[in-house]
Amino acid sequence: MSVLPWPAGRVFADMTSACQSPLNTGVKRIQRGLHACLRGHPGYIPVAWQSSLRGCRTLGPEDLALLEPGGAAASGLQLYDAPLAGTWGDWRRRRTDAARLLPPEAWRAGDVFFCPDLLWDGRGAFVRRLPPGVVKVGVFHDAIGLRRGWRAGVDGWLCARGIRALAAFDRVFCISREAEADLLHYWRKEGLRPAATRVLPWPVPFEGPRPEGAGRFGARELLYVARLEEHKNHLRLLDACEMLWSRGLEFRLRLVGCNAYPGHSARVRRRITALARRGRAVDLRAHVDEAALRAAYRDCAFTVFPSLLEGFGLPILESLWHGRPVVAGTSGALGEVASGGGCEPCDPADPASLAEAIGRLLTDESRYLNRCEEAARRPFTRWPDYWAALCAALEERP
Repeated sequence: MSVLPWPAGRVFADMTSACQSPLNTGVKRIQRGLHACLRGHPGYIPVAWQSSLRGCRTLGPEDLALLEPGGAAASGLQLYDAPLAGTWGDWRRRRTDAARLLPPEAWRAGDVFFCPDLLWDGRGAFVRRLPPGVVKVGVFHDAIGLRRGWRAGVDGWLCARGIRALAAFDRVFCISREAEADLLHYWRKEGLRPAATRVLPWPVPFEGPRPEGAGRFGARELLYVARLEEHKNHLRLLDACEMLWSRGLEFRLRLVGCNAYPGHSARVRRRITALARRGRAVDLRAHVDEAALRAAYRDCAFTVFPSLLEGFGLPILESLWHGRPVVAGTSGALGEVASGGGCEPCDPADPASLAEAIGRLLTDESRYLNRCEEAARRPFTRWPDYWAALCAALEERP
């Protein structure tokens, strides 16, 4: 680990989301991958936000059990990707966590507070209280909560809160060009002085060598990895698949994704149940661990990612890393990830367009294999590359 480049001081990395839940959603997967890269370095100190005590704390064994890649089992309310569970846990543990809280004197000039987490919970005030000389580095994921307008509900308010908090950082790394444009737009709209920004896309989050082998055209299996949220567009995907099943095409659709809002999650689950009762080959797993996720990518013929709004689109990258083509849109942040090859374009807002793109990869083996070859030729950034780019950017004058 000593070969990693390193800033002048210690790095306090905020791993809150991955310490609160065993789920394998995007931010949590990224934090676990980053932790796996940095652990063992003497300058690395993972921390978590304690919302009821309004400060950062060091991690205990229960946090590290969730943070280490591998994934624990999830059940009940744990299958909902929501911040309330973490807030409740902070109140429940506040007495024991008080001993782990980092006092102001724990921070030194030259230290880095690196926050690859969502900032919906008031951490902005904490960042502004950090001692002079501590370098504050944030990550901006997306402005989906604001871009969805009134439909986002409380998510819009929380998203705006996080955007305001990022203005208190010294540097902000945006995971896509679209995310950076959105961040700058909303800072201007709020009348906030912008921090220095840089686009630094996420690397592929898997450890170890890239899988080898050709595609699996004969597998007749599609995979979609995304939590059950409205803009993830599951209902249109199910409409598109029903069009193809009605035409006599035989294939299986596997969905992997936890719940988000209960109402929409229930609608998607009811539709899946109705299709399954009619004999359609569709199933949903709410949570899988790292090994099962790899197996799902390996076993499918290709993946679909019909999301309407993303800050990045990590499942596209994961699928291509496994050599599996992806049916996806071509605009915004999704287009940034998909443009390097291996993706079959579609309009995800139109079920007919989505069905046509899926049908092409199910029926045209030559086209399918061409997409597989494109995916195999794509270069991928790994965690050491990402960290080296981040450290190099920190050396530059804002």
